[in-house]
Amino acid sequence: MKNEFYKAGIPFQEVPVVRLPSRKRDLISFPFRALWAFLFAFGYLLRHRPIAVIGMGGYASVAPALSAIILRIPLYFCEQNLLPGKSTRIFSAGCRAVFTSFPESRNYLRAKNVLETGNPLRPFRMVREKGELRMNMGLAKEKFTVLVLGGSQGAHQINLKVLASLYYLSPNEVQFIHLIGPNDYQLVSETCRKKNFQNYSQSFFSEMELLYTAADLAICRSGATTIAELTAFGLPSILVPYPFAAEDHQTLNANYLVKNGAGILKKESGLSGEILAEEIKNLAGNPQKISTLSEAARKLAHPEPARRIVS
Repeated sequence: MKNEFYKAGIPFQEVPVVRLPSRKRDLISFPFRALWAFLFAFGYLLRHRPIAVIGMGGYASVAPALSAIILRIPLYFCEQNLLPGKSTRIFSAGCRAVFTSFPESRNYLRAKNVLETGNPLRPFRMVREKGELRMNMGLAKEKFTVLVLGGSQGAHQINLKVLASLYYLSPNEVQFIHLIGPNDYQLVSETCRKKNFQNYSQSFFSEMELLYTAADLAICRSGATTIAELTAFGLPSILVPYPFAAEDHQTLNANYLVKNGAGILKKESGLSGEILAEEIKNLAGNPQKISTLSEAARKLAHPEPARRIVS
């Protein structure tokens, strides 16, 4: 992220981040580290006097938000998940506005001004032709295509579930685009090759719009950015929430899509290869269902969230 600011010519300053101590030996130093983080943020804001402070949630927002309130600098928060994080909930009463991605988020906030703007995404190069994209990836032009991803670092458990599903699927009916992450590239590539499945695998991919456009279905986690991208592209999804997410917030995100007919929720603990294969086969053989899910997802998208926030 730092490099992106530098490239854009925007001044960048890191702020000390202090997490709540998880070990007893950290309890002694915690007050001193927290005080240092606050004094650093307070001093920076006092010197520069910005017109506003925008918190994105998490521990990193605490010291700047508290400093902004004391210095009477207008404070705003962007909350990406349906269940607002603790820092957003704590500081919401002192905010000029809280920008949310889900309508239900306002039920957890004390802010007087809660605006559903959507989650800002980086600009996408919108592309249209599925078949051409697939052929450029070495895939069949017309075959049902499943995109597998687990966030920026991949998701090992999702990778394993998908590989287990290959034993119950036909390579004549389904092909995969697999954003694997840094650790499972060889495992996924070799397993798909042995089972004769066409598969485009990458450890990391920067132009996500190409993958979303080429796919008919996504199997993925349900983090805030993933949800925003799925709806922006109208991509149907089988959502497997990360089971250790704070306060199980990914399940709440996923349930929002399910409630609105835009996705299917599967808990990781109860998801076998056979169950996942059955879901894939049901969707691959039902174009009308895919179309319905896609239309429902697209209706949940927020146009130009960044522009709405800055305005």
